[in-house]
Amino acid sequence: MKKIIMFITLSFLGLFLGCQKEENVASGEKVYVVGTNAEYPPYEYLENNKIVGFDADILEELSKRADFKYTWSNMNFDGLISALQTKKIDMIIAGMSISEERMKFIDFSTPYISPQLVYIALKTKNFKGIEDLKNKKFGVELGTTEEESIKKIPGAEIIPFTGHTASLLALKADKIDSMLLDSAVADKYMQNNPELEIVAAVSSENKAMAFNKKDSELKDKIDSELKKMLEDGTVKKLQEKHGL
Repeated sequence: MKKIIMFITLSFLGLFLGCQKEENVASGEKVYVVGTNAEYPPYEYLENNKIVGFDADILEELSKRADFKYTWSNMNFDGLISALQTKKIDMIIAGMSISEERMKFIDFSTPYISPQLVYIALKTKNFKGIEDLKNKKFGVELGTTEEESIKKIPGAEIIPFTGHTASLLALKADKIDSMLLDSAVADKYMQNNPELEIVAAVSSENKAMAFNKKDSELKDKIDSELKKMLEDGTVKKLQEKHGL
């Protein structure tokens, strides 16, 4: 008897969900899946299990202006581009830097920020500049452009990590010597970890949203509103809000 009741209940539930799905499809409502890696304050990070930060605010404002709904997909940074290519996500906003290599596989929006990059290390290392970083170990998040910059340092040894949090813990434990980060991210880390300091600064990188190459219509729709946000000062206000 219990099996019969359970079968009827599950059948009813399946019918209900099926009808609900059909209603959503019939309404033509599209919910975009946005990929990010919420380990990069103040760009994107978790606060009370919610993704917040500069990029999150930009996306929220874009959703209002371009009239679309979205949901987050938080994953390792090195999985973002493949997820975009395979249509598991519809766009990326994750403090992602534009590079010629990435442009072979994905499209980028208009750059919305170009932050300074800096090397950080433990104060006890007593590093005084870029010259002191020769032949040292560097923590690098998989899939980022940091590796190319670090390779310019003679004798640099690159230690891969799945996220900046793991790399930071290794830095604090003296298992690596330095990390390369956006200056604002470095500032956040140093606020919470006073034993760290900036060692040297290098050239900035343009950051942008990313899209599948086949989704030019979506890219153009978002990019149009992003340009307006840059022109009317909205992005600048959000930069000031997040200390960028």
